[in-house]
Amino acid sequence: PETDITASLHDKVDKLEKHLSVVEVLEKHGLQKPISYVKNSQSRKEEAHQLMVKLCRHTGRKNPPVSETVWRGLLQDLLDMQQNVYSCLKSETCHQVFVESLLCSSRVENVRLAGQLMHCSKVRQDVPVSLSFRGKGYAVKLAYESSVELVLAAAREYFNSSTSLTDPCMELARACLQLITDCPPAIQEELDLISALSQLVDFSVCILPLQVRLRSNRLSLIEECIAQCSTAYKQSATLLNLALLLRVSGDNNTGRKGQVLTLLAEQALKCLDFKASYIHCQDLMTAGYSPAWEVCSLLGQSEGYRDLEVRQELLAFALTHCPPDNIHTLLAASSDLQTQVLYQAVNYQMEPAKTETGREVTKADYLKQAGTAGDLLHRTTAKTMEVLTTTGLTTKAVLTAVSDHRWWKESLSYLHPLQGHGVGATDQEGVFENSNLERQGCSPFYQELIEDPYVDPSQDVYSFYKETPQENFAEVLLRTGKLAEAKTEGKTLFPATE
Repeated sequence: PETDITASLHDKVDKLEKHLSVVEVLEKHGLQKPISYVKNSQSRKEEAHQLMVKLCRHTGRKNPPVSETVWRGLLQDLLDMQQNVYSCLKSETCHQVFVESLLCSSRVENVRLAGQLMHCSKVRQDVPVSLSFRGKGYAVKLAYESSVELVLAAAREYFNSSTSLTDPCMELARACLQLITDCPPAIQEELDLISALSQLVDFSVCILPLQVRLRSNRLSLIEECIAQCSTAYKQSATLLNLALLLRVSGDNNTGRKGQVLTLLAEQALKCLDFKASYIHCQDLMTAGYSPAWEVCSLLGQSEGYRDLEVRQELLAFALTHCPPDNIHTLLAASSDLQTQVLYQAVNYQMEPAKTETGREVTKADYLKQAGTAGDLLHRTTAKTMEVLTTTGLTTKAVLTAVSDHRWWKESLSYLHPLQGHGVGATDQEGVFENSNLERQGCSPFYQELIEDPYVDPSQDVYSFYKETPQENFAEVLLRTGKLAEAKTEGKTLFPATE
C-alpha cells in the first residue's frame, strides 16, 4: 500500500534518475563526474555555472572540431540539465554560456552559428526576451544587449591576443563584430581600431595590437607616423582619418583636427616647406585653434619665408592667442617685420625694379621679395636714412609746437572731395539726360536697388570714396622713421628684447 515512506522513496528515485541523466550528459560530451558531485552542486549557483562553462569549452576544444549538429544537441542538453537539476540557474544563463563558447571557439563557422542564436539588431528584436526564453532549443535567441556584450568581449579577446594585423585572430575579431548589424558606437569603435592598424602599418609603425589599445595618449601614435615618414605633412587627409579611427581627443573633432594639423605644420616647417606649413596654419587660424599660436609664431618669424604679408598675418594670430609672457617677444618680432615691409616699400617707390622683360615690378611683387631687415637697411642709402630721421624729428617738433588742439578739425575739410567742382563741368551734357523722365531718379545711395536708375552727377559724392588711395610716400617715410626711432629706444618700448 502507498505510504509516506514509499512516496518519499519514489521522490528520491526520481531525483536519482535526474542526477544520473546529468552524469550521462557529461560523460557523453567527454566529462566524467560522480553522482555525488551533481548532488552537491545542484543548489550552488556559481558552481553550476562553472560546470556548464566547462562543458561548453571542453566541446569547443575537441579535435577534430565537432559539427553543428553536435553543438545544437549540446544546447538542448544544457537546457535539460537546467530544468531537471540545476534550477538555481535561469535558462537565459544557459543560452548565454552556450553563445559565448561559440564565439570563443576560434572557428569562423561557430561564430556564424552564434549569430543565428542572437538578436543582432535592436530594431529587429521583435520577440520580447521574457517570452523568447519560454521556448526550448536553438529556436530561442539571446537578447540584444547581452549579444552586444558577448560580441565585444570575444572580439577584444581575439584582438588583444593577435600578434599583427595578419594574425588569424584578427579576422575572428572582425567576424564577431560584424554579427551586430546595426553597428552601435561601441562596435564601430572596435572596427575602427582594427582599421587603424592597417594605416599604422602603411606608415611603418610596428606595434602590437594590444599596445595600441592600451596607449592612453593616442596622439603619440600620430607622432610616430610623422617621425617614420618625412613627407607625412603632405598626407593630412590620411592622418586626420587615422586620428579619427584612433579616437584621438575622444569625440572632440575640433581638438583632434587642431592637434594633428599642428604636428603637420611643425614637420613642414622643419622641412622648410613654408607653403605647406602655411596651408596647415591657415586651417588652424580659420578654426580658431588657439594652441596653434606657437607654430604660427615660428613660421611668422622664419626669415626664409619670403611672403612678408603672410608672416604678418601669422604673427597677428600668435599675438592674439599667446600667453601674456610671450607678448613682448612677439611684439618685437612683429615690429621688425613691419619695418621690413616699410623699407621695401620705400625702396620700391624710390627706384622701382625692372624685370628681365622690362615689365615694371608691382608693389605687391616687391613686398614678396626676400630680405631681412639688415639686407634692406644695407640697400637703403645713407641719404634715405637721413631723410627718415629728419622727417621724424621735424614732425615731432611741428606737432609739439601746435598750441591749438582743434587744428585737426579744420584740416579735415581738406580731405573731403570738393562738391560741384570739376565733376559738374565735365558732365554738363548729362544734366539733361533724363529730361523726358523715362528713368527713375534716385539718390546715389539707392542706385544699386533700382534697375537702370538716373542719378544726377552733381549729387554723386560717393564715387570719390570707392577707391582707397595708395599709401603716400611721405607717410611711408614717416612710419619707417618712427619705427626706426622706436628700435633705437628699445629700452623703453621692448625692454625684454634689448
